[in-house]
Amino acid sequence: MVSSHQRDWSECLGYVTFCYNASVHSSTGYSPFFLITGREAVWNADFLLPDSQKEDRPLPEYVRNVRERFRLAYAVVQKALQRSAEAASTWYNRKVRPHKFSVEEKVRMYYPRRFRGRTPKWQNFFENTSQVLAKLHDATYVVKLDHGGVRKIFHTDKLKLIK
Repeated sequence: MVSSHQRDWSECLGYVTFCYNASVHSSTGYSPFFLITGREAVWNADFLLPDSQKEDRPLPEYVRNVRERFRLAYAVVQKALQRSAEAASTWYNRKVRPHKFSVEEKVRMYYPRRFRGRTPKWQNFFENTSQVLAKLHDATYVVKLDHGGVRKIFHTDKLKLIK
């Protein structure tokens, strides 16, 4: 869509955004436009076709119908996002070697902060120490930071035991 000189990308941005928002997303099963407005987007071709869905309804009935569509869409989206999250979790955990940590053990947490002018090759990304508070399941633990006492949930591959 963009010319070879690539200076006209901003002219296409509105069209690309509309197409993205009007497309059905695999994670939710609905388009973002529908989830925000309660109706499908109207394309240019829709203006040329005969209007077969035009209905004259009183406002309270229309509001009830829109609310019901939102309620049904919300239920479907919640299930779809749960399935999507489980699939992502399964994909992420497939190569993880589970580590066993006990409650009260001291661990170091992965903190990938980069500093300008320093090579990441020589940086230690496991600097912050914490204490294991609880095991949620085989792949995640609740830890409490030594500085500040903040509790966070970490994946097992982001923790190292302090020996």
